[in-house]
Amino acid sequence: MPLHLARLRPWLALLAATSLAWATGLQAAPLTVPNGSFSDAGNNGSVGGGLLGGSGSNVQIGDGPWRATYWGALGLLAPPVLEIGDNRAAIGGLAGISALGIVNNGGFFRQTLPIAWEPNFRYVLKVDVNAGAVLGLGLLNGQGVGTALLSDTTRISSTVSASLVSLNLLGGNVYELTLTHETGGTVSGNIGIDLFYEPSAILSASLLGAVDFTNVRLEKRLIDPTPAGLLAIDADLRTAVVNTEVDPPISVQVVDSLGDGIEGIAVTFTTPETGPSATVTPNPALTNADGIAEVTTTANTIAGNYMITAEVAGVEDILEFPMHNAAGPAASVNSISGAAQSAVVGSQFGQALVVEVEDEFGNPVPSVPVTFNAPVEGASATFPSSTVVTGANGQGGVTPTANGIAGAYAITASVPSVGKAATFPLVNLLESDIGPGETGEPNQNGEPDALFACALLVRIVDGEGVPQPGLAVDFTAPASGPSAVLHDGENSGLSLRVETDVDGYASVDAQSNGVPGRFQVSAQLAFSLTDPVLFNFNNLAAGDPAFSYGFDGPCIGSTAPVADTSTEGDQAQ
Repeated sequence: MPLHLARLRPWLALLAATSLAWATGLQAAPLTVPNGSFSDAGNNGSVGGGLLGGSGSNVQIGDGPWRATYWGALGLLAPPVLEIGDNRAAIGGLAGISALGIVNNGGFFRQTLPIAWEPNFRYVLKVDVNAGAVLGLGLLNGQGVGTALLSDTTRISSTVSASLVSLNLLGGNVYELTLTHETGGTVSGNIGIDLFYEPSAILSASLLGAVDFTNVRLEKRLIDPTPAGLLAIDADLRTAVVNTEVDPPISVQVVDSLGDGIEGIAVTFTTPETGPSATVTPNPALTNADGIAEVTTTANTIAGNYMITAEVAGVEDILEFPMHNAAGPAASVNSISGAAQSAVVGSQFGQALVVEVEDEFGNPVPSVPVTFNAPVEGASATFPSSTVVTGANGQGGVTPTANGIAGAYAITASVPSVGKAATFPLVNLLESDIGPGETGEPNQNGEPDALFACALLVRIVDGEGVPQPGLAVDFTAPASGPSAVLHDGENSGLSLRVETDVDGYASVDAQSNGVPGRFQVSAQLAFSLTDPVLFNFNNLAAGDPAFSYGFDGPCIGSTAPVADTSTEGDQAQ
């Protein structure tokens, strides 16, 4: 069993038994009041009224358990009517007349519980009261309306005279009337409850007329409670987008040994110091009258799972709340792997093109559609599907297949809500059997600042010797030292790309840059892994006798104009 569950195990039974009570803020140690809801039809009935001066004492209503006592004024007033029905107990027909002083009728409902008083406890009686008017404690007390707690048949505490009394509006004209009574070290008898309307010296015109009592409940609490347990109101996983408030708030209840909530207890919450986390406000938090402490949590900017703990001094239990910070909306899409690779035309690339979608804080964003786009003409590639959805790690990818055209190009990966796309530069390579065939003169000497006698010539063929027109060949001379300026008839520079003609030939002329020494010019078939063709040159110093030796091998004469080599550098257009 995980540590946090082991710590909570002693309270699981209590939690299950009292979940409804503490989840709604009610106390967890109620005492049963039979037919406290007045919903038992067997207890329905009406007593009182009738003859002037009539009375009744401890009259059972229906099958009980509630009984009634009522009185009138001899020869002057009939007793009030006490009725149970429609989920309420009502006292009506109150009156007061002046006859050698003002006299009133009155009555009360009573029930004695089969529960004995216990010493050194706090008992709380709560009853909902509706008189069809706005009420206050002063009005109720002045009218003689209220509730009382009894030891057997003796009232020991009443809302009319006790100090621990409160009245709270529930809605409309319904109020919750609360009477609190604390027992001492010596008690006797069983607990009794009275619901009364007992006016004194009040004329009829000033009386409320009728009062309904509903929802009678009684609780037993410790007088000086100390924390004995810590309960989670809702320990389910909470999820919030990074940098936003978590909903619902975290709530815990501090309870005593009876399971009652305790007010004014500090609950301390702890969050991770690094990684996914949240801020908690307030911290520590004080419990309210029901023993509940509620805090607001705000996710930090890091996505992921974590725990928030809650604890109270003196309580062994430590609660853990599972939390998840979810990534925010997509803000960027970045290439992770697969860029700058090559594949032979018509074949699949070796690596997938993988992107990661992130929010504004750099968190991977899952479940985002990413669209991959390739050029519609020329060198390009195809995919099994152009749209993929990012996984839990925010990544998604496709494995492209080169089309039949060699060349360099770029594939983009875009997300609709993100302006800048990720880019994957790729190269489609020629078939491996395509490469240089015959070449021109490989070795030449040249005068300073003059054209070399032979053009640099290569022929590109396939494996069967068939010339390959329209392919690019890159001629490159050294960037410094002994070198040459290359010419193709239109452009000149240290590096030129020349396309093969209908017979598969590509050629350039070379002009010495005037720096004596040996160097090489390479001719590399573009988009191919074949080795380059190397041409060897020697820039001779002025007057060097090597001019008299001539050249060996085939040679295509150079016809390009002599260029001005006073400014070195690549001048290709």
